[in-house]
This record gives sequence, structure tokens and C-alpha cells, in this order.
Amino acid sequence: MGRVSGRATRTIALLMVAVFVSISLAEATGVESITTLAPALAEVSSADASMLLATARGAKEFIRKGVPQGVLVIDGGWKIQDGKYTGSGKNKMVIADHTLEAGNFDIEVKMTLNKVGSNYAGIQFGQGRLVLGGDGSKLVFRGYPKDDRRVEICPLADYVSQGEAFQVRIRRRGNQLLLFINGNRIHSEKGVAGPIGEFGIIAGDGPTEVQSFRASGNLRASGRKQRVNREANKALNRDERITRSLEGGIDFILDQALVDPAGVSPSRPEAIPGARALEAYALIVAGIDASHPVVRAHLDACSKAMPTQRRIYDVSCWTFALDAAISQAEQDALLLQPELNDIHLLKLARNHRKDLDIAAKIILSAQNQTGGWRYLHSATDADTSVTQFASLAVGVFARRGIEISDECWLGMTNYCLSVQMPSGDEVSPIIILEPERETGQEEDQGGTAVAEIEPRALSAPEMQKAWKRGFHYEDKAPKSGSWNMTCAGASSLLVVHRFGKESLTAELRKKVRASLRDAVAWIEADWKPHDNFYGMYSLEKVGDLGEVHTFGEHDWYLEMSDYLLDSQQNEGNWSDGQASYHGESDRLNTSLALLILKRASALLTRGPRDVVIYTGGVRSDQASSDEWILIPRLGTSVHLPSLVRTLRLRPHPKMLRMLEEMAQSLPSWKRPLMVPYLALIREKVNSRGVRKLLDRCEETIRPNGFADPEEMVGWYQTWSRAREIGEDQLPEAGDELIGIAKAAAGDPVLRETAIRAALQLGLQKSARLMVQDLESKHYDLRMLGYQGIRALFSDSPPDFDPELPVGSQQPRIDKIRSWVETRL
Repeated sequence: MGRVSGRATRTIALLMVAVFVSISLAEATGVESITTLAPALAEVSSADASMLLATARGAKEFIRKGVPQGVLVIDGGWKIQDGKYTGSGKNKMVIADHTLEAGNFDIEVKMTLNKVGSNYAGIQFGQGRLVLGGDGSKLVFRGYPKDDRRVEICPLADYVSQGEAFQVRIRRRGNQLLLFINGNRIHSEKGVAGPIGEFGIIAGDGPTEVQSFRASGNLRASGRKQRVNREANKALNRDERITRSLEGGIDFILDQALVDPAGVSPSRPEAIPGARALEAYALIVAGIDASHPVVRAHLDACSKAMPTQRRIYDVSCWTFALDAAISQAEQDALLLQPELNDIHLLKLARNHRKDLDIAAKIILSAQNQTGGWRYLHSATDADTSVTQFASLAVGVFARRGIEISDECWLGMTNYCLSVQMPSGDEVSPIIILEPERETGQEEDQGGTAVAEIEPRALSAPEMQKAWKRGFHYEDKAPKSGSWNMTCAGASSLLVVHRFGKESLTAELRKKVRASLRDAVAWIEADWKPHDNFYGMYSLEKVGDLGEVHTFGEHDWYLEMSDYLLDSQQNEGNWSDGQASYHGESDRLNTSLALLILKRASALLTRGPRDVVIYTGGVRSDQASSDEWILIPRLGTSVHLPSLVRTLRLRPHPKMLRMLEEMAQSLPSWKRPLMVPYLALIREKVNSRGVRKLLDRCEETIRPNGFADPEEMVGWYQTWSRAREIGEDQLPEAGDELIGIAKAAAGDPVLRETAIRAALQLGLQKSARLMVQDLESKHYDLRMLGYQGIRALFSDSPPDFDPELPVGSQQPRIDKIRSWVETRL
């Protein structure tokens, strides 16, 4: 096939991942009567109740007639082949998108082994496994009632023949597990109680074909769309790796929230509102719709609890979540109507704005005589960590136009300065800042007016020399500092510098700049960002609020994101095992990791109009022009990858219709560039309406449609290769290109792409194919064929009019054919 460009490799890999890594197509069927759940629902909100209903008795088909209906592929190895769902590989597992809870259940699998003996195929259910061909070609049961339990049942050949379909049933009644093959009981095991969890099929050495896979019992929709496959993700570009990581983290939180909305130990009920606020914040920033049932339930719970509870950490997180929800509403509105004015934006998300006013009153009134904040609203002392969260909340209030008094800014500043080391070793920090914003403007405290940019916090000449001065948790004039508190103190002062410096005297502003200079010098010299997730979260605040690109030799975001990508678990979570800090849990860590990867501080430093998804015209460089597509109705171009990332997580109908407009605006031969993006959206949605719209988009791209995902992948690869040969000027691939064009005789889109590539190469022998296209029923091919013949030769061919009926011009076509042959 020849070499493939980096661009083509990335898009093909993206498409392959979209088609094969994750398949989740259907919702659960059969729900137990709602009255049986009444006692549980009586104590939860309506939004929480809707989540609890995800757990219900019923039956679900995960693979039906060889077609996956609701499965997740963990590590590749499974695909639709010859109309059958086929897998190969000892550790290649496909799991159901539901879990089995406590109670009776049945798992039924109809399958065919094309290799028997020590095949190591199997059925996995929780910690248990039925091995279909273990050591010595045996049927083996293991894992229950204890994980070290292992029983060799009998030879596999007693029940299974190579190439012949057979049925496995795994049943639990009470606490007894029963295993059957083709209706024959092969084993039973007592003492198997409680929830089972995930279950699925292991391919083994294969190939293993699965005709059907179903289960009944106490099924719960996991809410998961994918697993994190770090090895497979390494084949993607960095942006796509981060996108996959974010989606894995989102799925983990949503899945956990379906089981336990609070996510906090019952022994700490006071921490529940804050935990839910943080999760809502992380989910919205990561891209989940603020109206998603989990997010809505979290925010509803916060609205009820926060006004009376008034814990500063919690109310601060609530503030961040509300601001994120408002920003999402603004950005979505501007995506659809870029011309909207600020007055219209202020009318959006009114309930969230009302709650933000409540949060502001709590936070601002809780600042005590120290100038800082402590855990409780009534506290009279302060600490640097709580003050950091409150300061970031005050920054939100300022950006949203809520009035902040001079006394608030002054108190915040003096408190932060008081917990910084008064002296330290002299150093020469090397702090490289991000490029200045091109607009030359930034939002003022109200978030709407335009003000001149003042010198940035870390850009003054005094940065040439500094004194390492860290921050302490609560000690005044401390002798030492810590990583977490130095990042916390610096981020608080960066909020003051960005939003409240006008309330400070010139002398105090100078002290703030010196404090920030010495803090980042301490951070650079004592670099250790990976000790815990709170420390990484705080560094992100310093990096983004301070507009820092590198601390010395450390590209902080690159290092932290690499660390997070490498340490994420397959379930999508980040464990507290490698980096512990008081109060951390997998859900808290995962929330913080999402906020770091998405650089959540951008909500403070950028307005809704700063989201780069629109541009006034198509980009000039070829690599990016494929990503910017003109929408004539709007008179502007849209960044396709950004739109797709949004639609994968919140597929709004109006945004989805933009995809149709984009496809229709492209010339027919260029429309296939949208194929991998459509596959990415299809991978994440279950809605029938969304799938119909995607079908229409694919029909716009290729009127013949696609028989199955594999055909789509192959067709896209061929289209990409034809385009690459022409654009990259690969004359050595001329014969390959002619072969593509010949094979595409009945495919007008692929044919046109190949002919255009041949013209780019000046490939004269392609003129024979262009003569054939003069007889095509497609006007575009007739026009391209005649123009192409004229372009390939120095003299002019006989006349031909592409707009006239083909039958009336047959004599002219014959003359052109003879004319071409004499010149080849």
C-alpha cells in the first residue's frame, strides 16, 4: 500500500479506535415495578431517584445474532468478521455494559471455539471464571467462593468440539452457583453470595465466535462507554490520548455515582455536599452536560445543603461547579449563535446565577479578622488551604460581576503574605511565560468590559533575582514551607493580582509581585508535583493563573499530564495508592485529575468568547484546513475536532445538525474527511435520533452507504491513501492510484478523489479512466473527466458538454477516446 503520512496514520488510528475499542448500543430492557423501589426512593431527591432506577431486575442481550448490542472491549482483539462477533487472544475480553448485583441470575453464551485443547477461552463473572480449555485441555472452574479456589472439572472435549456451536449457562440460585454446557450440569459451587460485578467473555487463543450473549437477574447499567487502554491509546496523538483519558475518568465517576451518589463514608455526612460539588465541577469542566442526571442531582443536593451547612471548602467547590455550568451554557449558546451579545448571555442559567449569589454571600461573610478563611463559616482563625479555595471562589465572583470590597482584597492579601517565609536563599529563577494573548484585551471584574492588559504577575524585571520563600499551612512568618501550601498561597495571590489589584496600594502591589516571584522560585527549586493530587491541582492553578509555560526545565502541564495518563487505572480512575493526602479517595482523585487535564483555571482566565471553535475563514496551512470547515449559514468556519469532542459528551440536536451543514458545505470528494469524526460520535451515543442523523451524514458523504464498520474503515483508508498520493506527490505510487480508481468505478466519491490525485501527479494514463467518466450519470465526474483530459495534454480534445445528456454525445465521447489513445 506504500507509506502513509502522519496525518493519515493519526486519522486512521482514530477511526479504528472509534469503531473497535468501544461498542455500546442499547439500553436495558425490562424494569421491575417502581413500587418495589419506593422505600429506597423516599429518602432521595427526584434526580437521585432517576439514577437509582438504573438498577432493576430484567433481561439484557449484549450480543445478538453475532452483533454487539451493549459490550465494552477492554484491550482490543474483538471485531465483527463475516457476520460473527469474533475474538482472539488469551487476555482479550469483551464485557457487558451492565453489572450483576446481589440475587439470582443467569448468564447465557452461545459460542464456537475454532481452537480447542489448551485454548484458555472462558466466561468471567466477578472473581470467578469458567476456563474453556485450561492446562491439559481441561474445563476449569476457579475464583469462588474464595479467589484461590480452583477445580478441574473434566476434559474440554467431553462437551465441546472444534468448530461446533455450544451453549454455556451460569446460574445462581440462592448462594449456589450452577454451571451448564448444552443443558448438562458440569459443576456446582455453594457459598457464592453478594454482588458479582462485571462479567464477560475471554477470547482465548481463538478465534472464538460468539453468536449470543445475554443475562437476566439484578442487572445494573454501568453507565460506562469504555475502558482505558493505555497501550492502545499510545497510538493516538496527544490530544486524543487526553480526550480518551478524560472520558474514562468521566465514565468512572458516573458509574460510581449511580451506585452511591454521595461518594462519602456514612461516618462523615458533613462532607457529602462538598464531595458532590467537586464531582459536579469536574464532570462539567470535562464536558458532561450540566443537565445530566448525575450532575443535576449533585447540584440539587448542594442547593439544599449549602445555605445551612456553610462549610467553606464545600461552598467554594459549589461556586466552581455553578460557574462551570454557567460557562457551559454561554459557550453552547455562542457555538450555535456566535453573534449573541452579553446581555443575552446574562439571561442564561438563571438558577445557577441565583445560587452563585447565595454562595457569594456565604464566602464573603465568612472572611474573618485574619483576612483568611477556615473550615466553618463561624471560625475566627484561618489556614492557607481553605483560604486558597475561598480566594478562587472570590475570583469567580469578581469575574461574574459580583461586587468585592476593598477590605476583602486587602485582608486576603495580608493573610497570604503573613504565612510566607520572610526570607530564603537567593536564586535566579528561569520562568518562561506563555505567549501574550493576541487580542490585547482581557475581561475586567465584571466580565464584560474591556480593559488594557497590565504587566503580567510574573513578567517584571525583578524576576531576574529571587529568594526562595515557601508558604506554611497556618504559621505566621514560618521558617519553612511545603509544596501544597506554596502552590495554594501563590494561587491565592494570583487571584488578587488578576482581579483585585486596584484595591491595593502601590506598595502592597509591589509586595504581592515580590511574593509571587519568590514563591515560583521556591516551586522551581523544590520541584515535586506528583506527591498528591491536591498538590498537582494547586500547581495547575499557579501555572494557568500565572500564565507559566515552564518552571526552569519543567514544562509543568506536559509533565503532569504525562504522569496522569500513565497512572490512570483501566477502570478510568486514579487510585490514592501512589499519592496519598488526607481525605483523598479514588473519586476525589479522579475529579482532581479531570480538572488538571482540562486546565480548569481557564474558567477564571478566559471568557466564553475565548473558546477557539470559530474563525473568520479557513486556515491557510493545509494540515489545519482539514479541521476548519465553513458553515455558510454562519459565514464562518468551525473547528471540527472541538465540535466532535463536545458532541461525544453532550450531543445537543442543534449542534448535531451543524455536522450535516458541514458535510453539505464540503465538495463531495472531500467529505470523507468527516468519517472518523462521525465514528467517534457514534461510539458514544445510544439515542436513535442521533444515530439517524449520523446515518444521514454518512449518506451525504457516500450515497452507497456502508455495509458494516469494517467496510467503513477500509473505504476510509483507501480514500486517505488516494488523497495522500496526490497531495504528497508520490509518482512512484501511480499504478496503485490507477488501481484505486479502477476499483472505484461504481463509487463516485472515491473515483473523483482518485482522479483528482492523478491530475495532481500529471498521470496521463489516467486519461483512459476520465474518458470512461464522460459516460457517468454523475455530473461532477463528467465535468472533472473532460477538464482533466484538457489539463493532461498540451493540445485540446474534441468538444464535449458535461451538461448535455450522455446519450446524445456518444459520438463525441468516441472521438475523445480515439484522440486520447493516439497520445498515450
